[in-house]
Parts: sequence; C-alpha cells; structure tokens
Amino acid sequence: MKNITEIKNIFDIEETIDLRNTLDAGQSFMWEDISKRGNIIFEGFFEDIKLHLEQKENKICVTVFSDNFDNNFTFRLQKYLGEPAKKIEGFEVLLNDEIISPVIKKYPGLRILKQDPWEATIGFITSSCSNLPMIKKHMTQLRKVSGGIFPKPEDILYLGEDELRKLGFGFRSPYIINAADMILNEDLSFDYLKDVPYKIALNELLKIHGVGRKIADCILAYSLDKKDSFPVDRHVLSGLIKWYGLPKKTNPIFASNFARKKFRNLSSYAQQYIFHRQRLASRALLWGGKHRSFAIDNDIC
Repeated sequence: MKNITEIKNIFDIEETIDLRNTLDAGQSFMWEDISKRGNIIFEGFFEDIKLHLEQKENKICVTVFSDNFDNNFTFRLQKYLGEPAKKIEGFEVLLNDEIISPVIKKYPGLRILKQDPWEATIGFITSSCSNLPMIKKHMTQLRKVSGGIFPKPEDILYLGEDELRKLGFGFRSPYIINAADMILNEDLSFDYLKDVPYKIALNELLKIHGVGRKIADCILAYSLDKKDSFPVDRHVLSGLIKWYGLPKKTNPIFASNFARKKFRNLSSYAQQYIFHRQRLASRALLWGGKHRSFAIDNDIC
C-alpha cells in the first residue's frame, strides 16, 4: 500500500454534502461505500488518486492515499463534488414544486457531480443493460489492468475488444472501442461539448456507437454540466407518470423532452430529486424496515 497522506486542510462546506446519496446513486461508478460503526465513508478515485471521504456534521474529511497532489487538489475536489442546488439560479422553482420540495427538505445535501467526461462516458456505456454492482466491478477491472489508473483512449485501443470482452464488457466492448477511436481521431471533443448548447452536444454524443438518449443525457448532466439535461430511467419515468400526469405508456424520450421544457436550466437537479424520491419509495415498499424511514412520508402511507 502507498504511504497515506491525510490532507491537513479539512475543508468546510456551506451545505453538508450527502455523500451516500450523491456518490452511490448512479451518477458515478467510482466509489464504494466502506462505512463502519455508523461513520459514512466512501473509498474511490479522483484524478487517479485513491481517496477516503468521510461524512462529518458540516464538512468532509478527506484522506489521500498518495503524496502526489498539489496545492489546488482540494479546490478541484470541491468542484468535482458539485455545488449546492440552492446556488443555482431559479432554485426557488424547485422549492415550489410540491413533488420535489419534500426531497430537498429531507436530503438538502444531494448534489450533482462534475466528473471527468471520459470516465463518465465509459461508465455509462458500461451501464447499458447492467446494474450498479456489476458496473462498478467492470470499472474497477479496467483500472486494475491499467496499473491502477483509469485507461486513456489510447490505452483502451491497446487493450482491444477481445480483452474488454474477457473483462466482462460483452456487447458493450465495441462501443467502448468506438468512443476511444472517436476521441483519438478528434471526431469527439469534450472541451467542445462543454461549450456548445445542449442539443448540439447531445447530437455529438449520439454518434458514439451504443449511445442512446439516456446514456447521452447522463454524460451531459453528470460530467459536462448541462443543467438542461434530463436523463430518464425506469425510476424517473415512473415518477413522471405518477406525479406529473404523463400517460402510462409514455416513452423515455417524450418524458425527457417534457421535463426539459418544464424545468429548463434546472432539469438535471429536478431529475435527481425525482429519481431519488421514486427509488426510495420503491425500496420502502419492496423491502420495508429501515428503508421506510428513508422515503418521503406521503409515499409510504
């Protein structure tokens, strides 16, 4: 194990970040919950450096398993962890939404990450027809075969499709190869995508083999800071049908367009709150017990 260096500057944050519901709810596949004795701790990687993030009352305790980081590391980590939703222009619209407001009040520390777009792209391509534990397993395997760092596009091409299949990526393997190839051939630029409007960025991502609307919207929302992106999975679709009156047979693209029109530049935050509420309600009804305490009261009556 590398020498452990703990950052002496344990930074305070204006609003408590909810680590569990931010890092372990499908935005990122780079973190593992290693909580013990009631302490909420997550182990993961940021800029290819292994970290432990521990939840404190009004701050996060950061332990860095490396001495190879600069003076701006803390600033970049804070930026990665996102900003409080209340700082977003127009936040009062969400507070006045009767479906979203209870989630904000119960989970004020829920945030949207600003991840590395390359890692996010591979993660969400990997998420197709998979589940959270399996996605995390595959992402960890990629890091292991690349010597502990996340492989760059050229590393992916060096690995090749056959090796990716051996690692368990299956039908997603050629899609990952295609994404790497597009970046190396300059057919895809994340810097460009950050600067252009949502629809242009969306259409560019849809050129990657295997990337449909949901995957593209996830990449846009969770790594490219497109606040007008609204990813729709089964939880979000169920929530929109249940709470916002969409027809039962609504397709995800129509639902996303509906939500984007309604929430505009608050769409990605609205999506997270709706996703969170519906997922917790489903778990409470299916599993009961402690999960009932996590859900919004009206959802389990």
